[in-house]
Amino acid sequence: MALAREDMIEILAEADPVGLIAKGAPRDEYAAEADAILALRGVPKLTEITGVFAVSFSEPGACTRDTARWIAEEMVHRAHD
Repeated sequence: MALAREDMIEILAEADPVGLIAKGAPRDEYAAEADAILALRGVPKLTEITGVFAVSFSEPGACTRDTARWIAEEMVHRAHD
């Protein structure tokens, strides 16, 4: 899947799994998580996405499965645009 880093960062900003963007953080606040997700092979599994956020924020529920599902779906959708 070919998805640009900027697109991944924007997907995470829109999803805002931890609520940082809503609190006024810059749209690239999730750049490290975007890089980690892009480093995964193929379409990431929901547990891989939730795991990235669990590690980054030291909180197992930092990203819900529903949010991870939306992120994965957007990755596929935007990679084909």
